[in-house]
Amino acid sequence: MEKPTILMLEPDDADRFITRIFFKDHNFDADLHFVNTSGEFFDFLNSTDKIPSIILLNMHAVPVDAPGILQKLKSSKEWAHIPVIILSGSKDARLIKECYSYGASSCIQKPDNEPETNHKILNFIKYWFETVELP
Repeated sequence: MEKPTILMLEPDDADRFITRIFFKDHNFDADLHFVNTSGEFFDFLNSTDKIPSIILLNMHAVPVDAPGILQKLKSSKEWAHIPVIILSGSKDARLIKECYSYGASSCIQKPDNEPETNHKILNFIKYWFETVELP
């Protein structure tokens, strides 16, 4: 299997650190690319030849939030096929419903403790990289 490429729009340094350490500690070999803003996100997509295997989006990205990013991604022939997982610190039902209506593959609430965080990341990896077939 080819090494997966993960593009993560996450402005929080702590969340980036947790992701990097978890992947390293669990020997999950992936190309992780982090961006801070929706502008950097689209700059990355437009400037690379390697299409991400999966995209992780912070719900409250700026200046464009996750629903706005999803609209643009899913209307593009180049990127519409990429699974997009929304990450949020809250369970705002309206925003979650909006993200699914624009084509989100799943929405995950960020836990507030380390054991639950590790559990969710491990389940995420098992599902997206061991269970399903990615495009």
